[in-house]
Amino acid sequence: MQEQLKFPSNAAGQTCSIADGTFRYGPYLRQGIPTEPINNDATVAISTTGTMPAVTGKGWAYDTKTGKFIMNSDAVDPSNKAYSAH
Repeated sequence: MQEQLKFPSNAAGQTCSIADGTFRYGPYLRQGIPTEPINNDATVAISTTGTMPAVTGKGWAYDTKTGKFIMNSDAVDPSNKAYSAH
């Protein structure tokens, strides 16, 4: 998934360093996955089941089935809500 965000890709998800007629999707994040602000971690835990990965306290969590992308942290915001619950 990270390669498809950083480089041009085709309909099959294959990536290439140069965009052309075949590799015409993206890149979406030209500077890569940003670090999350609590632990400064850019790791992405990926699930393909429709259920978010277990909270590890670092990086991001992404589910390919639902498209949900969250901070993978049980730290809380000023409203006392876990960032992973947003």
